[in-house]
Parts: sequence; C-alpha cells; structure tokens
Amino acid sequence: MIDRHWDGIASYCHPENAVSLGLVEGLNNKIPVLQRRAYGYRAEDYLALKIVAAFLPPLTRREEKDPL
Repeated sequence: MIDRHWDGIASYCHPENAVSLGLVEGLNNKIPVLQRRAYGYRAEDYLALKIVAAFLPPLTRREEKDPL
C-alpha cells in the first residue's frame, strides 16, 4: 500500500504542500456524522449532496434597505 501511495507521501513532506492534520481529521469525522444523520435515506445522491452542502460556507441574508 505504501508503494502505491509513495508519491503522495513524498509530496506531503514538502513544506508548501503540508496540510494541517487537525483540519483533515475534522473533515474525516464530519462525513460519518452526516452518514448517521442521513440513516434511512435510500438515495446515495442525497447523501453526496448533504456532504457537499456541509462544506459550503453559510449563506447570509442581504439586508433590504428601507426606501424611506
């Protein structure tokens, strides 16, 4: 397995390619949580949409200016 992934392992060792492991672990934890919450849904597409939506930034509502 290491031989298959050696290029990725070697490229991670370069300082400009390093990713915080805390961020990666957080992302890896969030997906199983979403899977548990989606238990009972039959469509895998729905689960994929929920995963994508979970990583999007929250939408903000624009305040409408009062014309007066």
